Amino acid sequence: AGICWGTIPIAVKQTYAAGSATALEMSVFRFVIAGIILGGVTAARREPLLMRNKWSVLMGFCGVFWMSFVSFFGIQYTSAVNASILSNSNPLMVAALVSVLGLEPVTWKTVGGIVLGITGVVLVSGIEANVHILGDALVLVAALGWALYTVLGSSLKGYSSFTVTSSSLLWGLPFYVVAIMVTGDVPQVSGAAWMWILYIGVVPTALAFVCYVKAVDLMGSTRAAVFQYLAPAVAVLISAACGLEEISGFQIGGVALIIGGIELTRRHNENLVDRDLEK
Repeated sequence: AGICWGTIPIAVKQTYAAGSATALEMSVFRFVIAGIILGGVTAARREPLLMRNKWSVLMGFCGVFWMSFVSFFGIQYTSAVNASILSNSNPLMVAALVSVLGLEPVTWKTVGGIVLGITGVVLVSGIEANVHILGDALVLVAALGWALYTVLGSSLKGYSSFTVTSSSLLWGLPFYVVAIMVTGDVPQVSGAAWMWILYIGVVPTALAFVCYVKAVDLMGSTRAAVFQYLAPAVAVLISAACGLEEISGFQIGGVALIIGGIELTRRHNENLVDRDLEK
């Protein structure tokens, strides 16, 4: 799953290079394709597809519409490597949100992890002369959408992961319909763009989710979350190996700081879980 996620910004860049798809079109078809696959898997497991729940609706807006559309739009204005690094900083935003909302106690580990991660974000996007401020900012805003999706999902712990995801996906699609009506952007994808959109919908969206859910079942959410670190590493390796983008020392240093910040907050959360189990 982590490897698949790391390819999303690169695939989006290649779709733009094909010249026949917008951010809105890519996002719409991404979730239509993923919805068919995940809906089929959920139905095969004889689990509910839709939850009539305000939290599920909000998750659809934050994690399906906001996250994907804003992220894909932002990738136009930054590098694929930056996009992958910054979008995978969302665990830091989750840590900040749960602390601010009082869902978890604020500790020095949490604060230290967030500060370390923010330093990494600044290193990635704000040090070099050829900064992509608009694109980086949009990707971070998209990451906030995913962080909100994650926090909202904690209120639905009693439901199957497949049901929660399928439901939020179905609730997210109407927001795309509204966006199409407002913008008048009727999807007209053609040519090589279809290959990349199919890839995005199948591999890093539907397949990655199924793999991630299975990983959580086998090793638990805390350990499974560590594999999110693979995403920016994969983006860096593919970009460097294929000569798609130049990799700077600032990006590598930023990745290290962001991963360090995430790991610090993750270990704090793991300790909280252990204490709860001891009770």
